Amino acid sequence: MLLKNINVAQTTDTTVTVEFKGEGNDLITVRMSADPGSSEDQTVAAALAMIDQLREFKQTA
Repeated sequence: MLLKNINVAQTTDTTVTVEFKGEGNDLITVRMSADPGSSEDQTVAAALAMIDQLREFKQTA
């Protein structure tokens, strides 16, 4: 997927959503617990870390 845009949105008081938008209709969405002290860059890094953990899980399963 060729990444075109990243959107970070406070979904609720306790959750944040990060959307990784690619070419065409490609979309990866990560919804996670919100950390009020985190910057947008830190939130994106946390979402990418979650995706990496899923990739590692797939390799060991």
